[in-house]
Amino acid sequence: MKKTLFVVVAVACAASVVAQDVPKDTSYWKKSGSSSLTFGQTSFTNWAAGGNNSVSVLASFAGKLGYEKDPWMWDNSVDLGYGLSYQGSDQIKNDDHIDLATRLGYKASSLWAYAAELNFKSQFYKGYGKYPVEDETKYISKFMAPGYLISSVGVNYTHPKEDFKVLLSPMSEKMTFVTDRRLSDEGTYGVDQGKKVFAEFGALAKATYSRKFTENVLFGTELLLTSAYRTFGNVDMDWRLSLDWKLNKYFTFKANTYLLYDDNIKFVDKDGTRKGPRVQFKEVIGLGFGYIF
Repeated sequence: MKKTLFVVVAVACAASVVAQDVPKDTSYWKKSGSSSLTFGQTSFTNWAAGGNNSVSVLASFAGKLGYEKDPWMWDNSVDLGYGLSYQGSDQIKNDDHIDLATRLGYKASSLWAYAAELNFKSQFYKGYGKYPVEDETKYISKFMAPGYLISSVGVNYTHPKEDFKVLLSPMSEKMTFVTDRRLSDEGTYGVDQGKKVFAEFGALAKATYSRKFTENVLFGTELLLTSAYRTFGNVDMDWRLSLDWKLNKYFTFKANTYLLYDDNIKFVDKDGTRKGPRVQFKEVIGLGFGYIF
């Protein structure tokens, strides 16, 4: 429980640090983002169809900080989230992600730039294939198991008016880390049994778009496509959509969707059996306290 509270507090603190005002001595910096703490509740009384009372809480932060002064451009993004649901004495994780990216570009024209990017992805805490958890030693994921570090070199397109960018990279390396000994010995997430790192060289395409429709409504999406040259044509996909709507001074509506396919991630059914890769989809909707900047 202490670890859970620490993660939630850490995500909330990240919002207060990153959302600080950019130094006012330059107009070359731009920032945008949102932070929220959302809640949900389901309650049943004499409900014939059955069901369990539940309470959920989700802390999240997403922010962008960009610098642009000819001929250089530098984009940074942070996306953090951690959420739990409580059904009686059972604790169920409903969101857990870390996504950090930085991209440096040198302009070749008004729309195109030579660019290099680093992107790190992982999670805060242990995940289980079956909830409620009966054996805490039977986790199927944790921090840096898996962890991903994607490095890319290529060209970057920037829309002249919209906050829309596309990175095209024919030289990209995706490194998968499984630092947990048991998961490594099982050969999970594409890593060979007993190994902790698996590297693939291939091509990458990444598109990002965000728009602040009003001061109270922020929309963002990111689509990442990767394909290793050794299995070229087999495309891994990570597509995220987010909507933050500040309803009034105190309350914010938040909706996130995640669509994921990775050929190295094997599906784990409820009895713990690992099967082939599947298209994964997750939706998170909540109402709570939030801030848009």
